[in-house]
Amino acid sequence: MPASLADLKALQGKIKRDPGGYKEEFLLQQRHYRALLEIFLLKPSKDSEEFADLVDFLSHVSGCYPEDSLTYADELIDLLEKNYAILDHNLRRALVQALILIRNRGRLAATKLLPLFFRLFRCADKKLRSLLFKHIVVDIQNSNKKHRDERLNRTIQNFLYTQLQDDHEMCAKKSLAVLTELYRRKVWVDQRSVNVIASACFHKSNSVMIASLKFFLGQDEKELNADGESDDDGDDNKVDRQAQINNAAAVSIKKEDVYRAYAKGVAASKKKKQAKLKRTLKKAKRDLSVARSEGDKQAVFAALQLLNDPQGFAEKLFARVQGSSTHRFETKLLILSVVSRVIGTHNLLVLHFYPFIQKYLQPSQREATKLLAIAVQACHDQVPPDVVEPLLRQLVNQFVHDKSRPEVMAVGLQSVREMCLRTPLVMTPELLQDLTEYKKDRDKGVRMAARSLITLFRELAPGMLVKKDRGKAADMDRQVKQYGQVEKTTRVLGAELLLLKDRNSDDELSDSEDEDDSEDEEGEEEDGSEIEME
Repeated sequence: MPASLADLKALQGKIKRDPGGYKEEFLLQQRHYRALLEIFLLKPSKDSEEFADLVDFLSHVSGCYPEDSLTYADELIDLLEKNYAILDHNLRRALVQALILIRNRGRLAATKLLPLFFRLFRCADKKLRSLLFKHIVVDIQNSNKKHRDERLNRTIQNFLYTQLQDDHEMCAKKSLAVLTELYRRKVWVDQRSVNVIASACFHKSNSVMIASLKFFLGQDEKELNADGESDDDGDDNKVDRQAQINNAAAVSIKKEDVYRAYAKGVAASKKKKQAKLKRTLKKAKRDLSVARSEGDKQAVFAALQLLNDPQGFAEKLFARVQGSSTHRFETKLLILSVVSRVIGTHNLLVLHFYPFIQKYLQPSQREATKLLAIAVQACHDQVPPDVVEPLLRQLVNQFVHDKSRPEVMAVGLQSVREMCLRTPLVMTPELLQDLTEYKKDRDKGVRMAARSLITLFRELAPGMLVKKDRGKAADMDRQVKQYGQVEKTTRVLGAELLLLKDRNSDDELSDSEDEDDSEDEEGEEEDGSEIEME
């Protein structure tokens, strides 16, 4: 009987090459495993390295003897379900890795493992939770790689939705993380998944609510490096090299380049190669983050479009922050950002939102620029102008006046322009003429902001500007549409392009026919001349 890990690894390789020739050795190790299991159950909290080695060995070779290993996975599941809270963390991780290996080889159903894995999220073991989360996401993604397994998806989704309402905060948070990660990987992009993520915005746990809000804002934290803990006793150069290797794997840089930078050449050449490698990694990380942020913006916009009841969602979410002092200011800011984005995306009418945000529009207010963005996002052409006009007046009075700092005035004028772009009727000719006088301000930022406002109204309504600001080609007949005014269309927009395309294709066809006729005539003339020569 093998007595060490090296002997078990050697036997494992032999069994995989010749299962029939080593069946007796396998059965011997299996009996040894069952004996150790009975001894271990007497005191489950004790660490047993030999038992963990045997579990790992049997998980690798049990597929070679399926008839003799029918109950092996069930025994591991039962052991974890009954004793997961008191098991040693190394042994618990070894048992989970054995079950993952069996699942990856298709000998265990995903629906059988999920309840156990979500129960293990309650353990105070960060590495174990990270392992479980990565396996769950990758397993569901692989199950839908070749074709969508709707039956499996519906079963897993139902389970995740029930886990999202769990009283244990970590289980609810991890189920939400699985849903958002699968949406980001475009595995589950259906309407039902988005609305379940939206329901997490009303979870009683603040951390779960914040995670759901950040999903709709595209602010999920994504790191290139895997979460891990490094030893303080190690050499700094070794730690730096390991970080470079992890980053290289993340951004597709060859590990040979990392090896040359840290192990080849003299000290001076190593320093140059390390500096060059760091610059390359920094650029690759920047490009990767830009690509991911662009994809996240599109995904967030699509997610907001899939809400079943955006009006009810916005009103219910806004009620959590209205008149409530239980949330921190940062949490209130997240809630207001999501509400304003939903209002702007779906053109909703939440009229009591604008007076609430009006009291925060002050230059001395913390996160004033974010609050300005929230106010602008919530404006659209279906909001009554008399509702938005007090908001605009507050913005102008607090930000745009002679005693304000130049940067404050520039931000205020830019916000006024964006608000008028969405709701042009809120601007009056008198206020517009006062704001355009800042085009001669000594600060360049203020001048550019005022000129951008003039350029906007040259397109929307030149008649609201003074004569010298209208421009030479001003169309004085152009006016801003009245509130609720809709232009009636009597034809399909863009139909004339189809007619133009058909006309161009007919002209090209006639030109090609004329060219063919001319070529035929030239050919006949050449044939006639050859006959005369003969």
